[in-house]
Amino acid sequence: MLLESNSFLRNMLLGLLRDAGANDVMVAKRSDTALNQIAERTPSVIIADWHTNATPDEDRLKLVRTIRESDGAPFRDTPIVLISQPRVRREIEHARDVGVSEFLITPIAPVTLQNRLRSLDEKPRDFVSSSRFNGPDRRRRARRAEGPVHKRTADVSAGLTTPMAAARAAAVALAHETQLTGDRLAIRVGRSLQRFITTVSEYTPVEAEVVEMHRAALAQLLRMAEEGNPLREPVVTGLEQVVAKRMGRG
Repeated sequence: MLLESNSFLRNMLLGLLRDAGANDVMVAKRSDTALNQIAERTPSVIIADWHTNATPDEDRLKLVRTIRESDGAPFRDTPIVLISQPRVRREIEHARDVGVSEFLITPIAPVTLQNRLRSLDEKPRDFVSSSRFNGPDRRRRARRAEGPVHKRTADVSAGLTTPMAAARAAAVALAHETQLTGDRLAIRVGRSLQRFITTVSEYTPVEAEVVEMHRAALAQLLRMAEEGNPLREPVVTGLEQVVAKRMGRG
C-alpha cells in the first residue's frame, strides 16, 4: 500500500517500488481511501507520506494509531513506513511510540528503499499490545552483556527482583518519560503514579490495577491531543481522585 497525497511524489515512489520488485501496489492519496483498501485486502507493508502541514483528517500518526488499535483486524500488525523530510528526534520518537515501524528521509535512494523493505521482510519484529503501546517491539539492539535478560516482568519471574521493586522502577521510568514530553497533564499523571507507588508497601493485583489506570490515562491523553480534544484535564483530575481514595486520603 502506497499512501501519498502529492501526485508527483506518488508516481515517483510507485516507480521506485516497482523497481524494487513490488508488482502489486495499492495506491491511495487520502487516509480514508487507504483504510478502506487495506480493510479489503491486507498489504505486506504500508508506506505513507508524513507531511508537516497535514490537515487533521490527513494526520498520518492518527492513521497509524487507528491501524494499531484495530483489535482483531488482519492489518493491525502490518509494517508501516513513513516517508518524511528530516525530523527532530522528539518527533521521531513520538511516531515510534504511536506504532510506526520504520522511517525514510527524503530524498530516497532506490537502494535505501530496497534495503528497508528487505529488512522488514527478513527481520520482522514481534508485535506488542498493551494499554499504552500497540506496535512493533521498539527494542532493536541485541544485548551484549552476558547473563539474564533484565526485563521487569522477566526479572520478577526469575526471582531477580520483587514485584514491589520492579513496580517502583517502572514508575520512576514513566515519570521521567512524561517529564520529557513537556505535557503538563502527562507530567501530573507521572507524578501521581510515582507518589502512589512510593506510598504503598506491597504490590498486589489492587496496586497493579492502579498502575494500569495511570498507563491507560496517558494513552487517553495522547489520543485526545491528537484529536484536538480540549477536555483532557478531567481525565487527570478523575485519576488523581481515584488514587487519593486508594491511598486512604479521599
